[in-house]
Amino acid sequence: MNPTMIVIGGVPGTGKSTLAKALSKELNIPAFSKDELEAAIARKGLCNSKEMRGVGFEIMSVLAKNQIENKNSAIFDFIASKSRVTEQWPELLEIEIKYIECICSNEEIHIERIQLRNRNIEGWYELVWEDVLRIKNVFKPLKSDRLILDSVNNLSVNVEMAIEYVSQ
Repeated sequence: MNPTMIVIGGVPGTGKSTLAKALSKELNIPAFSKDELEAAIARKGLCNSKEMRGVGFEIMSVLAKNQIENKNSAIFDFIASKSRVTEQWPELLEIEIKYIECICSNEEIHIERIQLRNRNIEGWYELVWEDVLRIKNVFKPLKSDRLILDSVNNLSVNVEMAIEYVSQ
């Protein structure tokens, strides 16, 4: 596989992080989670989660540039809506990327995932279903040329499909 920037986006609770970690392990390339990067900053007391104002995007931008310069692949895990990227990480629009959008086609399962979710990110918050609905109402995918994976499907099947997609 040629060096590839892989962006895994979608609304919260659709399996982005689960897919990113599995894909990272399978492809042996790093996965960077915006929430985990920002949580590290919050844990150090530099600013709280509501004061980040693009800090996670700036860090991901530096990581992406380094990976590209070194001709290495990387996975980036965040909501990755077009408006958010345009506002916070516009350089991403200039990079050749493979975009995977995670969805959850079963609303009952999606609600349950959000209600039971504990990502174990120390110092970080969990969203409630109302937050997800608010994001869902404004979410537009980063790009139309994307692979859409439904997290109600088996993870190993989704990983296989993702590997095939990013290898093209």
